[in-house]
Amino acid sequence: MRICIVSQTFAPQEEGGAEIVARMSAQELSRHHDVFVLSLGKRGDRLMPTGERVGDDGIRVVRVNWRNSYLPEHKKPSVGRLEKARWHIKASVGAVSARDVKEILKREQVDLIYAHNCARMQPALFEASRELNIPMCLHLHDYALICPKSSMFNATGNCESPCFKCRVLTSRLKSDGDGMTVIAVSDALKQSYLRAGVLDKATWHVLRNENISKARLYQPLIGRDEARSDVFTFGYLGALAEEKGIEDLIRAFVTMPNRNSARLIVAGRGRDDYVAHLRSIAGDAPITFLGFRPPEDVYGVADAIVLPSHWREPQSLILIEAAVYGVPVIATRLGGTPEIVEEMSTGWCYDPGIPDALSDKMEKALSIGHQTWWAERDHLFPGIRNFKGTAEDSRYYERLNALLLKMQRPLTHHMQAFVNIAQEKP
Repeated sequence: MRICIVSQTFAPQEEGGAEIVARMSAQELSRHHDVFVLSLGKRGDRLMPTGERVGDDGIRVVRVNWRNSYLPEHKKPSVGRLEKARWHIKASVGAVSARDVKEILKREQVDLIYAHNCARMQPALFEASRELNIPMCLHLHDYALICPKSSMFNATGNCESPCFKCRVLTSRLKSDGDGMTVIAVSDALKQSYLRAGVLDKATWHVLRNENISKARLYQPLIGRDEARSDVFTFGYLGALAEEKGIEDLIRAFVTMPNRNSARLIVAGRGRDDYVAHLRSIAGDAPITFLGFRPPEDVYGVADAIVLPSHWREPQSLILIEAAVYGVPVIATRLGGTPEIVEEMSTGWCYDPGIPDALSDKMEKALSIGHQTWWAERDHLFPGIRNFKGTAEDSRYYERLNALLLKMQRPLTHHMQAFVNIAQEKP
């Protein structure tokens, strides 16, 4: 089967969780199918031009022209409000040509579209799929088809439903999903779309991000079950941004009575002014800002990973990685997080709306004691020992491949007759 994997941003661009899943899916599915990636580029762009290239990993990437002032990236460019507003309006109308997309799909003779982050490629992709009668599987990692920011989070907090501005800016990007297959990374994400009346006619599946191959993990850390630091160490990794709740974590740590018997390591980057603000809150507390580091630098020493997100994360990869590495998690009870942490017993959840809820959980961990924490880990968090979070243990790619194979267009009468004759030959 010839599969077009869609990801609006793709390596060598900076990756988030969705892009990592798309890249890994391209690598794994290429073992059984003819696969290429459709992404966004700009004509004349030095780093991300339109056209075709093959990456160092052997993945063939075809970039279609993005008709807007700058490409969508995880690291937002420094532009004024007016330019940002123009960008969002163009994106909401459609900054990708359906004709360009159709030409690529026809030239490549695509049998199936498997789309990850693709909101910025709509409505062109939906139109091309419909007119060319190519089955589409949408793999949803966030709220991008119902919220331009993809988070359903703003200065006042989480949105219970799409606001008027979001409904207007995403009106042309939506679909009822008739004839589509949709994969959500959590049931919480699925329910958010259904409540918004988007993709409500699709065939839905929930597939957690249990897609990390053991061959890609830092082997000495798999199944870790002992302390590797002198004092109890809380770890954070991810973007240093308001919606991630990192400020809550630092304030909780600074106000703990026993903070000097523990430490906090923070890995990630953010706006310079916001990082400076976080450092000022940290003061002289035993908090180390590592900057951007490989995840193993945190998993290798942390006794607990803290995910203090304010926004309803659909399903963070960190929840899976931490459990695979044997490290318990303390996380907010929002979005799809409880589906891993509480239902699978890999950590503790807390309500971020309750004052001191986070510091209470951290104090509870400290009160158990550094060595006892690990000696009693399997009793405290029984889901970690046999956690099936790797692709091999969860049979992730086998399940994904089976799901995609079911979506193949039915053979014509003559093609089926040819297959039957071929199968009957000795």
